[in-house]
Amino acid sequence: MKFDLAILATEPLPDVVRQVQLAERLGFDTAWITDSHLVCRELWVTLAACATATSRIRLGPGVTVPHSRHVSVTASAIATLHDLAPGRVVIGVGTGGSSAQTMGLALAQVGKAATLAKTAIALRDLLAGHAVRFDTGIDGRLAWLDAPRAIPIYLAGSGPRMLETAGRLGDGAIVYATVSPDVLRVAIERVAAGARQAGRDPAALDVALWAPMSIGRDRASARDHARGRVASACRHPLPVRLPDEDETAIRRVREAYDAYEHATAASRHRTLVTDRLVDLMALAGTPDDVAAQVDRLAEVPGLRRVIAFPQAPGAGFAAREDILKLFAAEVISRWHTA
Repeated sequence: MKFDLAILATEPLPDVVRQVQLAERLGFDTAWITDSHLVCRELWVTLAACATATSRIRLGPGVTVPHSRHVSVTASAIATLHDLAPGRVVIGVGTGGSSAQTMGLALAQVGKAATLAKTAIALRDLLAGHAVRFDTGIDGRLAWLDAPRAIPIYLAGSGPRMLETAGRLGDGAIVYATVSPDVLRVAIERVAAGARQAGRDPAALDVALWAPMSIGRDRASARDHARGRVASACRHPLPVRLPDEDETAIRRVREAYDAYEHATAASRHRTLVTDRLVDLMALAGTPDDVAAQVDRLAEVPGLRRVIAFPQAPGAGFAAREDILKLFAAEVISRWHTA
């Protein structure tokens, strides 16, 4: 099992860079920076700063979205980032959440499997040096590209069609489908089904779980710290229907969600997140709690990595650095010494 870090870059850029440097020292494999331009610092500036300040950790968008950036811009940006960190660049692509909502777009408008597929195909072709037919009807290419860029493309999904698309077209899949092993098995099977439809070997895919995470010595405080991130997870469809009680709680969170407080620890909508939803959606609690949750996830066939996503800090809540250190000391270390 590999462990990655996702960062919502709401803090000053130097702070984010220091957090990625810390993650590198602590043994995290990849740092994924979110792309929500009205909520976070600019994605590509942040990634470039992190690339120049690190030497080992992989870096990439987690995830970039097609409705705010033309695919040719994204291809040029990731290929340029490769110049700064050759062999350390990955790209996560999804259809977006907070970035859509802050632009006045509904998730149903942007969350289409066909959009994800079209973006992935065009991105791969552009990075290979090929021309792509744009919506304008003209063909375009990266004229400056001196050689193809072999950059792994991870496609993100939570509903069945998105997950199948990830399996069909991605080098890897980012699965956003609770931390419940039972639900996760269903999600990964949809990824595998997509791979088989395309004549691909599902075992060759690097499948990651996108997991809200909060860890602390005080169980109640740690779980409360996760609620804002759980609220964000509740906006996305799942590959299974949950019990009616959970579906009702999720609907309440969706109706009250404020995208400008996206995944922040002190968000107002977090008060609607029930304890049951924390159990379902997050790695949260004491070190022993979280380690036990990770052990259960490790038994799910096909899962290769966990992307731990701590909250953006808020008043009265733990600093991200403290959470990373405790997670590394109490969870990652168990795997490195096993």
